[in-house]
Amino acid sequence: MPDLSDSSLAIRNIAIATDFSPWSDRAMQHALLVARRLGAALHILHTVRRSEFAFVPDLMVQLDELAERDCENLMGRLHAAHSLEGIECHCWNLYGECSDVFADFVRDQKIDLLVLGTRGRSGISKLLLGSVAEEISRCVVCPVLAIGPSSRGATSQLELKRVLFATDLSKQSYSAIPYVLTAANQWGAALDVLQLCLSGDSKRQHGMEEFNRMIDMWAGGKQDFPVRYHIQPGAPSATVLNFARQNKEDLIVLSHSSALNGPSLSHAYEIVRQSTCPVLGIRSAAF
Repeated sequence: MPDLSDSSLAIRNIAIATDFSPWSDRAMQHALLVARRLGAALHILHTVRRSEFAFVPDLMVQLDELAERDCENLMGRLHAAHSLEGIECHCWNLYGECSDVFADFVRDQKIDLLVLGTRGRSGISKLLLGSVAEEISRCVVCPVLAIGPSSRGATSQLELKRVLFATDLSKQSYSAIPYVLTAANQWGAALDVLQLCLSGDSKRQHGMEEFNRMIDMWAGGKQDFPVRYHIQPGAPSATVLNFARQNKEDLIVLSHSSALNGPSLSHAYEIVRQSTCPVLGIRSAAF
């Protein structure tokens, strides 16, 4: 559990995963703005998955050279656009499977936040091909900020006017509160706390009141933003997405608890895939 004497967490190292695609470029804009706002170092990480070329090993030499060239070109574009001004930046070109590379990198470099862009595959293509973004999200312990295919692009100023925290009030979800408070404090955003009720029983006012007390306690009297509480029954992904659209949320925060994970296609992934704003996922293992 982080030190909650100050409701704002110290986020010192942010990593952005890139494959040099347009999806990665959109996520890069968010990573740059968040790093500048929080005064964090930015680590740009690209991986070459050797297993994809096991039957054509001769291509690996060419891939290595191409990866190095792409990294140099990316850094050149960022410098030319003055995007890195005021940001400590490191570029990494690593080799191996995502589950191994990212887990080790997050641990070794003390990454506090990982930013990912995703194409948002669905249906049979996702079942057959999988999602690299979802694979990475499952193997790291740090929070993951996912920029889905429907998410609004970041402008020169990242404005968060409304933050939605979707929770089932489980003990796991409490771990996300410091991150919710940090986002609301840093950007002066209004906070919507949405309690998800799978059973359709929305008479859980006592649990919400206890949750409210915990937010007040962890905010330490520094809560300078409005907090609104809502209770809605229904399927988690549809409920969160509908609420976010209707209330024009700028960020969705999820804790990966039982209400947001299914046996196959998780509710969390569906929210990322369809959301019009970035989605911050918190794993309880990070605490």
